[in-house]
Amino acid sequence: MDNPKKIILHLVIRIGILILLLAVVFLFWYFTFDPHKFCDENGHKHVDGGLGMFIVLFLITQMFYLALLVEMIYLFVKKNRILAFANLGFLMISLCLVLGFMLITN
Repeated sequence: MDNPKKIILHLVIRIGILILLLAVVFLFWYFTFDPHKFCDENGHKHVDGGLGMFIVLFLITQMFYLALLVEMIYLFVKKNRILAFANLGFLMISLCLVLGFMLITN
């Protein structure tokens, strides 16, 4: 039987990786994006950088979930089922939360 501290540490590391990835992309966008980049003297043309940031964050999240799934399969093969079920639980809970937020905001 695995130690509960080991399971919690496993999940905290995975959540920390996801938060770090999303924070780096957001900070890069926040400090480098200029909506007035294409403005001239007569025209006021904005560009939509928020949509691009959303797409990049969505792709990073999808790749993270794919890596979590691959790690879960690896842990099942390695006979470390407790950590694999922890990954599965995190995956299911986070996807249910996202689905709930989508339903609430729709």
